[in-house]
Amino acid sequence: MMHLRLNLLRALLVAMLALLPIFGSFALADETLYDFEGGSHTLDEYLGKGKWLVVTVWASDCAICEREIPEMVAFHDTHSDKDANVLGISMDGPARKSEARTFVERHRISFPNLLDGGRAFRAIYLRATGRPWFGGTPMNLVYAPDGKLVVRRIGPLAKAEIEAFIEKETKN
Repeated sequence: MMHLRLNLLRALLVAMLALLPIFGSFALADETLYDFEGGSHTLDEYLGKGKWLVVTVWASDCAICEREIPEMVAFHDTHSDKDANVLGISMDGPARKSEARTFVERHRISFPNLLDGGRAFRAIYLRATGRPWFGGTPMNLVYAPDGKLVVRRIGPLAKAEIEAFIEKETKN
C-alpha cells in the first residue's frame, strides 16, 4: 500500500514538472503599452529616473477621469521641470484610439499617454502589488524616484494630495 502511494506521488510530481513550462509562461504576461503612433513601450522606461512618477490610468468614457485629468495636467505642468512626471495609460486600447486621442486633445494633456492593448496594465499592477487589478478607472500609482511603488489609489487623486505626499516623503 505504501509502495503504491509513493509511485502515485512520483507520477504526480513528474506530471507537474512536465506542465511547469506551460504554466510558467503565463507568469510572463505581456506588459507592452503602445503610443498613438503604434510604437511599443514599457512602464520600466519611465521608472527610476530620479523623479517621482504618477501613473494615472484612465478611459475616455470615464466621468470621474474627466474631472481628475485637469488635476494631473496641473501637477505635471508644475513639477515636470523639477521633481515629478505623470504618465497616462488609456484603457481605451487601440480599438478606441480616436476616442482616446480626442480625450487627450480636449484636456490639453501635456504628459505622455500610452494605450493598453487589453492586458498590459493588469500585468503591471499584478507584478507591482501582488494583487489583481479589477479594472476600474481612474487608477493611480505613485512611484518614488528610485522606481519603487509607494502609493496605489483607486479613484481620483488631486494635485494637492500628490504634492502633500511628496513633500512628506521628501522630508523623511
